[in-house]
Amino acid sequence: MDRIFLLPAEYRITKRPELIETLVGSCVSVCLYNTKNGHAAMNHFLQDQPFENTDYDIARYGSSATLHIIEALMKIDPAPNHYRAQLFGGAAVIKTNSEGYGIGEKNIDIARKILAAHRIRIIKEETAGTRGRRIRFDTATNETFCRFAGQIGKKYNKR
Repeated sequence: MDRIFLLPAEYRITKRPELIETLVGSCVSVCLYNTKNGHAAMNHFLQDQPFENTDYDIARYGSSATLHIIEALMKIDPAPNHYRAQLFGGAAVIKTNSEGYGIGEKNIDIARKILAAHRIRIIKEETAGTRGRRIRFDTATNETFCRFAGQIGKKYNKR
């Protein structure tokens, strides 16, 4: 099975079994899985949406990266009830003096909104906090492995 590591502002859409991994802090990663045909996708986005309409880097922003992986998979199977999502990241890894809504919170919010708009159920969510997370997504089984960055022990979850 191929092993793919996503860097920030990257995504992967696959029709075959792969292990897709990434490391997120305030960034968010959406793992999307089709329960009928096994097709899957994962993204790693940095911000909720662009500040200007002229920024077309779809993988950088949750508003476009999450929409893109959903639309790509739904071209093959448009039934929303065939999809399950898992959501990771959005931590406040850097303490700031600004009050209000932080980058991580905005990233989590945009992913939730887009998934809800497409009627895709989130079956697992490990978000917020103050520590980054390492994620491994097995697209053959829809199983995810998530641990805090720097954590030695394992936390293995089947979905």
